[in-house]
Amino acid sequence: MKKVFELTNRYIILGTPLILFSLLSTIYLAISARGTVIHLLIAIILFALMSAAFIAGWFNMVKTAILEPDREDVNSLIKEFTPGVGEYFLSSLGVIFNVIIVSLVILVAASIIGMKVIGNPDISIEALNAAVQTPESLKVFLASLSKEQLVKINAWNLLLLGAMAFTYFIEILYLPAMFFKNKNPFISFFIGLKDLFSRKFFKTLGIFVLLFVVYSLISILSALFIRSVILHFIITLLNFYFITCASVGVFYYYHNNFVKAQLGQIIDKEV
Repeated sequence: MKKVFELTNRYIILGTPLILFSLLSTIYLAISARGTVIHLLIAIILFALMSAAFIAGWFNMVKTAILEPDREDVNSLIKEFTPGVGEYFLSSLGVIFNVIIVSLVILVAASIIGMKVIGNPDISIEALNAAVQTPESLKVFLASLSKEQLVKINAWNLLLLGAMAFTYFIEILYLPAMFFKNKNPFISFFIGLKDLFSRKFFKTLGIFVLLFVVYSLISILSALFIRSVILHFIITLLNFYFITCASVGVFYYYHNNFVKAQLGQIIDKEV
C-alpha cells in the first residue's frame, strides 16, 4: 500500500491526462447530446475512439510507472502516452467492445432474475423520468408509492448494484492482463479471469472490496456537497487522485503477483 502511494505521488503527472480527458469528454458529450439519431450515433462512435486512445495512452503510462519506478525525470512519463496509443489503440477498442457486451449480458441476466424473484414494481418509465427531474418531484413520487412498491424498488436497486459490482470485479484484472501479457483483447480477458480465480482470489477480492467502498464513499460525498462549489471541487480532485492511485495499485498488484511470479515460465507472456 505504501509503495502504491509513493508511486502515485512520484508520478502525479498521471493525473494530467486523466483530468484533461474527463474535461474534454464532458464538453464533447454535452455538445453532442443534440441532433438527429445519425448525429448521435456518429458522436458515440467518435467518443468510443477517443476513449480507446485515452485508455491506450494513459494505461501505457501507468504500466511504465510500474516498470520504471525510479525514472529520473518523472515528467518524462507523459512521453509514453503517444507510443501507448500507437501500440494499444486497437486492443483498447476491443476492450471497450468486450466490456459493453459483458455488461449487457450481466444486465440482462440480472433483469431476468429480478423479474422472477422480485417482480415488477408497476412503475411507468414516464413517471420515473418525471420524478428524477428535481428533489421535490422525487419526494412526491416516493410518497405516492405503496409499501410493496418501495420494497421492490429497494430490492431492484440492490440487485442492480450487485450486478454492477460483479461486472467490475470480473474485469478488475482485464487491463493489467492486456498491458502486461497479451495485447489481444479477447485472449487477455480470459487471462484476466484465469488470474482472478487463482489461488490469490480472496486477496484480489479484498482489494476490490476496498476500492469499491472507497469509491462509493467519494461518490456519496460528491453528491452531498454538490451545492458547495469549494467542497465539491475538493471532492472532485480527490476522486481523480483516487482513480489514479487505484489504477497504479491494481497494475502494481498484478505485476508483482501475476507477472513477476511467472518469470521463466512460458505462459501468458506478452506478445
